[in-house]
Amino acid sequence: MIIDSRGILGTGCPSYLSLVGVPESTSTPQSHDITLEITTVPEGLAVLKWDDELGPVVTAKTPKKLQTGLDPTTSMRVYGIATLGETEESQKPGFSSLAFGEFKLAVYYGGLNMHLKGLPSMVFLVLGSDEDPDVYKDALPEIGTQIFLNAEDDSYKSMVPKLFKQIARYTQMSAEQRQASILNDPVRRTIVQTLMKNGTIQSTDLEQMIFEEVGKKIDVDLVLRPLVKMGIIATGWVEGLSSEVIYLTRALFILRTISPETTKAVRKGKLPTDVAESFLQSSRRYHREYVARLRKDLFETIWSEAEDLAKYVLDFEAYDIIQILRKGPTERELLKAEVDLSASKFRKQLSSLEKANIISRINDEEGREHILLKSDPEVATVYPEWLIQRTVDLYNDEELVSRQAMHYLEVLRRSHPSGVGKIAAEVE
Repeated sequence: MIIDSRGILGTGCPSYLSLVGVPESTSTPQSHDITLEITTVPEGLAVLKWDDELGPVVTAKTPKKLQTGLDPTTSMRVYGIATLGETEESQKPGFSSLAFGEFKLAVYYGGLNMHLKGLPSMVFLVLGSDEDPDVYKDALPEIGTQIFLNAEDDSYKSMVPKLFKQIARYTQMSAEQRQASILNDPVRRTIVQTLMKNGTIQSTDLEQMIFEEVGKKIDVDLVLRPLVKMGIIATGWVEGLSSEVIYLTRALFILRTISPETTKAVRKGKLPTDVAESFLQSSRRYHREYVARLRKDLFETIWSEAEDLAKYVLDFEAYDIIQILRKGPTERELLKAEVDLSASKFRKQLSSLEKANIISRINDEEGREHILLKSDPEVATVYPEWLIQRTVDLYNDEELVSRQAMHYLEVLRRSHPSGVGKIAAEVE
């Protein structure tokens, strides 16, 4: 039994995605390509809050000597642009950029709630005049959200230098890594997990759920904006309900698969016979147990590993190794030559990946070590077809009000991959 990104080869068993209850045509494995790159380093990063007497106040910055863009005139102008909008959308968290002649600012605003509470609500990334702020339109909101979620106890201040050092890697994140970051965050992971079971929730209920998860109140908009941007959720108002409603439009999770290139190499005899046989034996045993766990309790199996697998995808050193092995098995020395790691870091990563059952390390008869991808932690999004009937059931059991149920069914109809899909179930 060999498992690849489509399913179990040679056994007639359903694929992993069909075990989720979703037709494979609605699934979207994530691209592993890195598309963004920066060629210069930003001048610095600053966090600001609003003071009713003083106006914008810098609460943290790196480097400590940073002054560009932080003068009262500039910071007041940026705050004015962000907070004077009269529409509801203009008062929500968002990214913007401004040019000031000799420098530019990439700005992430934390939203009106953070602003009115007197908490840090603005992050400035100071750039040179030749830099393109849009390069940071995904990275800065992610960094800003981490800062704002830790704003109440000032723990964010110690995070700022480290986050600034990571900004270049954030811009190089693949789509897969950006989605893995959702699953690595306990709050957003809990939101996706809850919505994959029930499909929809009111924002007031979500606030309470987040409070129970992290022990403090958090601005829901801050947490939801990345999910909306990625197309994972949608939000809207329903007549008769007192708070905004959140809907799941794409399920998000990580599954263990074997890359097609690994399967091809084993099948076509590109590996020594003893290595191929050893790998097949261990792979069969491991994946039989994995599929059995999926069938026994799909959600428990997926979510029990989501955080750990996401960490490997987000660890750039581990991810570089995984990316190379997705192209096919290789020998240890050849792999070492392709990654920019010291010998000790390389050994540490291989040991960690092997312990996590992501790679196999097998010596051939001549003592050469071969590295193979045993289970590829692949991030996927799928259309949540199972939530159509679930929504009907929740309504019939009087756990979901009529208008919320009908509105979500309409959201599911509009978000169906076919674009013209019909809702098969009807609310009785």
